Amino acid sequence: MVTDQPALRTSSGAIWIIVAALFTAVSLVPLIAIVADGSSAAPVALVTASLLVSGLVALVIVRLTVTERSPRLRALAGCFLGMTLVTLIGLLICVAIVWAPLTG
Repeated sequence: MVTDQPALRTSSGAIWIIVAALFTAVSLVPLIAIVADGSSAAPVALVTASLLVSGLVALVIVRLTVTERSPRLRALAGCFLGMTLVTLIGLLICVAIVWAPLTG
């Protein structure tokens, strides 16, 4: 089963923070480039970057405050999934905004 993975049963949760931090660093590169470029997609990129960093902060808070292992790991997985979805949607919207003049 999907829920019968070691990352959701035995981990301390540190791996979720490491992976999320790497994901955040990689995802911030294009977002910051869009903001620095000053294109019409800059506000969306700025909101997406803010939500991404907020998600990482939430991940760290969950790791430090939730004491039971299984609920903590599930919450960390949920936070990371939320971070990835927000980033994907934000970047897709940025691309749509930038490409809109090209297709119209």
